[in-house]
Amino acid sequence: MTYQSQHFQEGTSTEDFVTPVAGKDESRENRKHALHLRLQQLGIDADALADAAFRSVATTDGFDQRFGKSAIKAYRTYIDPRPSKMGVISRECVDVGANRIARQIDFLAKRHRSREADWVRHTGKFFGRNRFVLFRENSPIREHHIFHAHSLTIATSALDEPKDRKTFPLILVLDNVRSAANVGSIYRSADACGCLEILTTGITPHPHGNGAEKLSKSALGAERVVPTLHFDTTQQALEYLRRNRPNFMLVAMETTERSKCYTDIKYPGATFVSVHSGDTNSNSEYCVVSTGGVALFLGNEVSGVDTEIMPLLDEVVEIPMFGKKNSLNVASCAPVVMYEVLRQWGAFA
Repeated sequence: MTYQSQHFQEGTSTEDFVTPVAGKDESRENRKHALHLRLQQLGIDADALADAAFRSVATTDGFDQRFGKSAIKAYRTYIDPRPSKMGVISRECVDVGANRIARQIDFLAKRHRSREADWVRHTGKFFGRNRFVLFRENSPIREHHIFHAHSLTIATSALDEPKDRKTFPLILVLDNVRSAANVGSIYRSADACGCLEILTTGITPHPHGNGAEKLSKSALGAERVVPTLHFDTTQQALEYLRRNRPNFMLVAMETTERSKCYTDIKYPGATFVSVHSGDTNSNSEYCVVSTGGVALFLGNEVSGVDTEIMPLLDEVVEIPMFGKKNSLNVASCAPVVMYEVLRQWGAFA
């Protein structure tokens, strides 16, 4: 059996880096066969992908746009891994590894096609990281905010908000929501619905505190777009709203004996006014005129909205439940009610 020496550092014995060529080729072919089989099952032309991977390193053609750079690199890395990765791959079951890489390639290729398609709009713009401001009791802008000596409030800077983001007089208050994944999902919904801001309280993960990294995984950048304030307690957030948003209706989303169906409430807030440019042939533009607003309170996954807070709010609403479980995930509830508010305001027109 012949051997092939690998690259090694000075002073290191070649015996530490010899690999049996026959064994290496056999292992490579096993990985390739298993991967191609799994790719074919997923509807991917494995031979075309292999050819694209070869041409990406052997020619100046670049990366085949049918698959994209990431998918091709994932294929190459699995079939011909670097020496530092060979040990991990060789210890893994070939079928398990092939299945994992095939699904990764499938996802990467689909993501590439989605990004390249001009008619697809779900891949939003990326905005840089927001600055944030710390406000304390002696803050020069204290007249606009309520703070207590023991509290520290963090806010995203509106300077970083994208200029073309449409907002409505709609605020979310997250009352000690525990899961960073839920909070991140709520941020995405809040951005999609044009929320003015999000107030987080207590243990709720927020973009500039505990759980920020986990939150960002489900928020996908929305946490850098929607302005945020954090309060030590929900009572502080309530006082902030009563002082700074006196015309807002404060609504708890909670299942109680006193709750009303969320569609039975008349939500005060935005109206859309037609603005004519003077050219009768041009389409009318619309501006949002705020006559109030809505702040929706969402509670902890287990205990819900604080029972001491609910009596202080204007309304308590619920989403009808028809199953055995008398609850719905908090991240799923938020957009249901937000879109009803926007519908009543005529946002869809």
